[in-house]
Amino acid sequence: MNLITERLVIRELKMSDLDRFDLLANSDFVLKYLCMYRMDREGSRQYLQQMIEKKKDFAIVLKDSDELIGKIHIDEDHLRYDVNSVDLAYWLGEEYTRKGYMTEALSAFLHYLFEDRKFDSVTAQALAPNTASRALLTKLGFVQEGYLRRAIKDNGIIYDNVLFSLQKEEFCSC
Repeated sequence: MNLITERLVIRELKMSDLDRFDLLANSDFVLKYLCMYRMDREGSRQYLQQMIEKKKDFAIVLKDSDELIGKIHIDEDHLRYDVNSVDLAYWLGEEYTRKGYMTEALSAFLHYLFEDRKFDSVTAQALAPNTASRALLTKLGFVQEGYLRRAIKDNGIIYDNVLFSLQKEEFCSC
């Protein structure tokens, strides 16, 4: 799968992404709201290999250089039962934020999920203090459908979790 936008390519992850993945995924910025642990180089290598094998994670790369700048993850929607739905998660390296990259990437990826993969619903979650992610989901047309108080404990901090969904008929790929 290769999705090409004006500035980006969304493609499968490759082991050649390891250097950038290790750098970005272990940054304080990405880890702040990701609820993942910092990994050493070998841990990053093993994790990247698992993601490649499971085919649920996709690289966001700059079109001109193939440089990894972020990642999109899809998984089973555990909040819905017997509904054609998928859960979406994502992150972007700090130097690439506030430039429209994630809006561009997710717009193309949502089109892929609804049109090519034929999902009827896409869900996403954002920790309550992650206002940038919450604003992004709203901008993309997601509707806040829940607020789970005291939902996730990460590094000793307990966060509320905000739940969003976007239905196929609500999605506009304009």
